[in-house]
Amino acid sequence: MTDDYFDDTMVNRQRLLWTIATRRQLERWEPFVASSVRAGRELDGVDVWAAEIEHHFALVAAHHLFQALDLPPATSVPVDPTLRGELIEGRHLHEHWPDNMPVFMVTPRPTQAPRRSGRDFADRNPDHGPYWWLGWNAKTGARLLPNVPAPELHQLLDAVEAEVLMKDPTLSDYVPRRAPSPWLHVNSEWWPKTDEA
Repeated sequence: MTDDYFDDTMVNRQRLLWTIATRRQLERWEPFVASSVRAGRELDGVDVWAAEIEHHFALVAAHHLFQALDLPPATSVPVDPTLRGELIEGRHLHEHWPDNMPVFMVTPRPTQAPRRSGRDFADRNPDHGPYWWLGWNAKTGARLLPNVPAPELHQLLDAVEAEVLMKDPTLSDYVPRRAPSPWLHVNSEWWPKTDEA
């Protein structure tokens, strides 16, 4: 039954839907990161929680995107294995936060993560955890997770969207207008736009 349901049309639909959902969450989350960088400090109360919420749902949407990309037929879009692994692990670690926050939010880490996703993440990131929703550096831009620069995820989303729309141009009616980026990419560095920009 499942194989019959996910024909080419439905696979294209699911891939585009989760591409749009992931992009929308990045568009909601990145302005908080840019605002924090611009201010030179962590955000206050409501905004830091809003950043955490949007970050969490970006991970959920990205995980669903990978589920859609795993449906046959195979996608021709190359996916960096570290980006994929870390986004899936990050989603698991956020879903199972009662088990993982006591491991990753304490320095030094008192115990090993209880699940494989946490252990794999910890092996790759001995000095960083998944629970930081304002990650950024000038060379890579906003960072959803230690090895997931937002610009790299945007490139993946653009490639998946292009592939789907090449296969089924009628789905272009479902693609919303993109929000303006809060970033300037100048001299190979990412900086937040000023409020006037």
